[in-house]
Amino acid sequence: MSVFNRGDTGFIIQARLGSSRLPGKALLFFRGSTIIGCILDQLIEAGVSKTSICIATSTSKLDDVLSLYLEGLGYRVFRGDEEDVLSRFQGAAVATEFKNIIRLTGDNPRLNLGLIEHCVRAHLANGAALTSTRKIEGTQVTRFVPKGLSVDVLDSDALLSIAPESLTPFEREHVIPVFYKNHHVFLITDFEVDDPEVSIDTISDYARLFEL
Repeated sequence: MSVFNRGDTGFIIQARLGSSRLPGKALLFFRGSTIIGCILDQLIEAGVSKTSICIATSTSKLDDVLSLYLEGLGYRVFRGDEEDVLSRFQGAAVATEFKNIIRLTGDNPRLNLGLIEHCVRAHLANGAALTSTRKIEGTQVTRFVPKGLSVDVLDSDALLSIAPESLTPFEREHVIPVFYKNHHVFLITDFEVDDPEVSIDTISDYARLFEL
């Protein structure tokens, strides 16, 4: 059985259209589809079932069109707080009942599926609360793969044990930093990746995407 289609493991992809630097970026055109559509297509081509995928977007009116677009493609959508992304992930975890959550973001359109599978297998083997390709200390991030390819695999029980009201706004917005305070984290530091850095934060990032 593929690690992507275990009954207890699934993808939660966070996405919203209200980015201040590049509004609407998840629905920008890319490869005959949209940026988020391209992410979903890659997962489906890898054999991931739609039932193993949930997109966590916000309750903002701006994200109505994103929700309608994704539901029209047959994907499950969970909508939660726009700024408190951790509570949004907690809601999505409850709604999906995934035991292990593969966290991706809707503005990183080039996936390394071998890396994702490696992270999932490591997570299942090590019993950590978080298995990740990056180390976060405060606001300092040490990446072990190029930006845009980051993978986080979360244990749902650990995620749901966190009280959002006890966190800083930064921790609520970014989900992962709080795990480095008092949870078992397993780092993926030695997976070789040849892919370039691809993360769509600005219009220049989007333009560069077509040159890769």
